[in-house]
Amino acid sequence: MDVYNLHKKIDLVLAEEVRAYSANGRIGGGLGSMNVTLQTGVPNLGYSTRGEIPQLLFDTSDPNVISSPNSNILLKLYSSLDGDGKRSFETYLIAHLRKDSPYAEVAYLNLFVLYKVGALLRALNAAMRTLPSDEKISYDNMLAMLSLVISREYLEIDPETYEKIKLMLQRTVGYDFWLEKKVNLALLKHLERDLNDVNPEINIDRDKVLEIWGRKFSNPDVPALIREIDENFRDGEFSPTKLATCIGRIRVLIVEVSKRMALSAAQSKGDNSIDESSDEHHFFQYLKNQGFINDNEWNVLRSLYGLASDDGAHSLTSNREYARLIKNMAYELILLFLSKYEI
Repeated sequence: MDVYNLHKKIDLVLAEEVRAYSANGRIGGGLGSMNVTLQTGVPNLGYSTRGEIPQLLFDTSDPNVISSPNSNILLKLYSSLDGDGKRSFETYLIAHLRKDSPYAEVAYLNLFVLYKVGALLRALNAAMRTLPSDEKISYDNMLAMLSLVISREYLEIDPETYEKIKLMLQRTVGYDFWLEKKVNLALLKHLERDLNDVNPEINIDRDKVLEIWGRKFSNPDVPALIREIDENFRDGEFSPTKLATCIGRIRVLIVEVSKRMALSAAQSKGDNSIDESSDEHHFFQYLKNQGFINDNEWNVLRSLYGLASDDGAHSLTSNREYARLIKNMAYELILLFLSKYEI
């Protein structure tokens, strides 16, 4: 799609949003076609009874609450574009985050769409420079939209972005819709989520695995895998792709430990029945056949491998909880094997 036609299509949507805002805005805090208003910026408008702390964020971070027909059209249009088209799309919306734009009063829609396509910081930086005016309503509505997004989707924005938003907010004048307080609270929510994955006992056992492995094996792959798995839990929300990546690395860890133990045992016996190219299940079977693990441990090993290979039976748990369970079980089983057998 050429740039001219792309801009024409975007103009159609923005013009319709201006009409929606004229009909549904300025009264009761409406934001055009958006399904939220300025009155839904916080669960209880920041009000609290005596002894309670005002609730600025919703109980659950949910990226599927805020929407509008016009934002949906723009997002579908964006998804249909190639790389150059996407860049032109973003640049055009950002260019209209200025006070003399014919679409200035619907800057809230531009900001929301740009946030959804990953251009929030660029949009916010431009808007804070070129959107404020004496009348200010367009600028206020844009900040209100940012406030709404943080209230509803606080875990969808990464901590590094929040830190940059905090710096930008220092340039904000007038009413800020609790933005600074919401950003601080959102960062706290990220910290709480990260600490949910911290189990001191598991972490101690993980360190024991690394210490024993370093004494018994020269292979660096297992420590590297453990570091990679732990980093996955510190790196944002668990999407289906993130879950697959994480449990995939845990599966590789289980195989790598079994392989190195089996090969070391075979080498000590002068046994050439297995080598580097052997199937991974042969390593499990070899450890059992040679008495390095008993029948029950062999069953646990194979079951854990299966859990790390198939994530189709965890509908009652979240992605993160499912992956954390497999990770913790893997560390404990590996520690058992390493502690029990001198190879």
